[in-house]
Amino acid sequence: MKFCVAILAGGKGKRYSNIIPKQYIEFNNDLIINYSIKKFCDLNEIEKVFIAVNFTDFNKFKKKIYKNKKIVFINSGLERKDTVYNVLYKIRNYNFNKILIHDAARPFISTELIKKVISYSKKNDAVIPCINTYNTVIFNNEIVNRKKIFLAQTPQAFTFEKIFYLHNKYRNVYFSDDSSLFYKENMPVKKITGNKSNIKITSKDDLNNFSLLKINYGIGYDIHRLAKNYKLYLGGVKIPFHLGTVGHSDGDPVIHSLIDSLLGTKALGDIGSLFPNDQKYKKKKSTFFLKKVLILLNNENIKINNIDINIIIEKPNLSKFKKLIANNLSRICKIPKNKISVKAKTADRLGNIGKSKSVACEVISSVTYQ
Repeated sequence: MKFCVAILAGGKGKRYSNIIPKQYIEFNNDLIINYSIKKFCDLNEIEKVFIAVNFTDFNKFKKKIYKNKKIVFINSGLERKDTVYNVLYKIRNYNFNKILIHDAARPFISTELIKKVISYSKKNDAVIPCINTYNTVIFNNEIVNRKKIFLAQTPQAFTFEKIFYLHNKYRNVYFSDDSSLFYKENMPVKKITGNKSNIKITSKDDLNNFSLLKINYGIGYDIHRLAKNYKLYLGGVKIPFHLGTVGHSDGDPVIHSLIDSLLGTKALGDIGSLFPNDQKYKKKKSTFFLKKVLILLNNENIKINNIDINIIIEKPNLSKFKKLIANNLSRICKIPKNKISVKAKTADRLGNIGKSKSVACEVISSVTYQ
């Protein structure tokens, strides 16, 4: 079964700003549009990520848009329904069985909810996440039973041929939600429990309220013996030196301490409990472990805010490598380079580090979460 997603990002968002469309607003060091793009690109189940944009607006922010080989950009339409139709028409020959349709203005979608939508769509032609309202609802001067009220969210998943057929049939009819076409035809729609954090950014208040995210900090420390006939990796970068770190894996103290600091932000354990010293992980690259931890953070909706790294090593001099280390970790962690600080200190020839018998690293990370 082949899955794709259409991310709708062609709106002007004038209720939010008359200057910048809300999907290009920067929030916590990244564009709103990138939040959704990254989530879908990271999922193996999604083969293609079609992004519908107004190219006049898009070209102004093109350099800041997340890059991935799965992404295809398509021109948006005059209204939301026209945009969806444009995508469906353009990709009609791709032979996708299912399509997820998501609003770029819902940046805080969780990986867990996306996977849930995908799972239910395998046996249903239409799947929509919904949440209940805790507010009293009044309609025509009567209080409506709020237990019967559902607020629809995206992503919504559909059997491709059926949603394309319905969009063709109702080309000249206004509607704001794709699932409404199934309801018009009395076709079954599977409602699943959504997520209250999956808010739609409409006005500045929406984002201002959400900016009250919690911030946590974590610290990590690691030390490795240096010896001949081993390689020296720091932050995933191979450093030319006649000595290397002795370890069960590649012995990268920077990544090991980074992992512990990230896990420590939300008491998620430590590197030893997640990746014990057994044959399964012997000689694995430390970047392998880091990527696993980043998936764990992503699933928990934890976003890295910044990373502060202090490497303690007598030799070699790391002045030429600090930027390379920061750039490499920026690429892996998918955060801006200016949010990663890499410092190198010597031990002033004191102790084992000062005698080039070992190398240590300490890391402090901060994360935001809902």
